Amino acid sequence: MKLKNQTSHFLIAILSVSMILMGTSCDKEPTEEAPELPPVSSILMDYSDFGQAPAGMKSTAPSSTNFYHAFTSVTFWQWIATVPLAVPVTAYAIALEQEAEYIGNNTWEWSYDVTVNSIDYKVSLTASRQNNEEFAVDMSLNLKDLPGKGVTWFDGLARYDRTHAAWNLYKVEGLEKVKILDIDWTHNYETEAGNMTYNYVEPGHQEEGSSIYMEWLTPESAAYDAKYAISVSTGDIDVEWNRTTKAGRVMDPVYFEDELWHCWDETLVDVDCSAE
Repeated sequence: MKLKNQTSHFLIAILSVSMILMGTSCDKEPTEEAPELPPVSSILMDYSDFGQAPAGMKSTAPSSTNFYHAFTSVTFWQWIATVPLAVPVTAYAIALEQEAEYIGNNTWEWSYDVTVNSIDYKVSLTASRQNNEEFAVDMSLNLKDLPGKGVTWFDGLARYDRTHAAWNLYKVEGLEKVKILDIDWTHNYETEAGNMTYNYVEPGHQEEGSSIYMEWLTPESAAYDAKYAISVSTGDIDVEWNRTTKAGRVMDPVYFEDELWHCWDETLVDVDCSAE
C-alpha cells in the first residue's frame, strides 16, 4: 500500500511539472509588446539646413557662391533619394502612431490605410523577431481598391534599442520591385551624435554607385558639428557646417578646380577661409 501511495505521489508530481512546463512554453509566445519601430529620421536624411537657396543673387548683393554650390549639391541628392521615399516614408510615419496586432510566430503587423498625393493605399507593415538584438521590418503597399497584399516598398533590420537600422528601398514598376537605395543609420541617444548613408544602387542608372554620407555632432571640429560626404558621377564633394550658426565650407575639386575649402559665414555670404 505504501508503494502504491509513493507511486501515485510520483505520478502526480510528474504531471504537475509537465503542466507547469507546458504553461511556461505557452507564456513564451509574445502577444502584447510589439517592437518599437525606429524613428522616421532613420529613413529620411535631414537636409533642413540646405532647404532654401540664398535670396537675391543680384549683382549688387554679396556673393553666396560657396553656399549655393553646397546647396545645389545637397539638393541633387535630396531629389534622387527623397522623391522615391515620399510614399513609403509618409506611410511609415503613420505606422508609428498605430497599434500593432500580434499575428503569431514572433511577428506583429500594423495594417491601415493612407492617402498620399490623393492616392489611397492599403499598408501592411510587419516586424519579426530575429534574435535578442534585432527584428526584421517589411512594408508592403497596394492601391486600396486592388486585391492582394501588395508589393514590398522597403524592408530591413532594426535594433530593439533603436540605435541602428539598415533599410532597402525599392522602386515599384507595375507589380515588380527594383532595389534603388541602401540606407544605413546609427544614433547615440546619450550624445545625440549619429550618422547616415544613402547608397544609390539602381541597376543601369547614371548615378548607380553614388552615395551621400551625413554625420552630426562630430567631436573632431569645434567650428563645424555636421558634414556631408557626397559622391556622384561627376566627382566628390565635401560639406561641413555649424548647425547653429549655419556658417560652413565646401570642397569640390572639379567645380572649384582646386582642393581647398571654400567658406561662407552666418549670413551665407562668401568669406576667406583663412579668417576662421
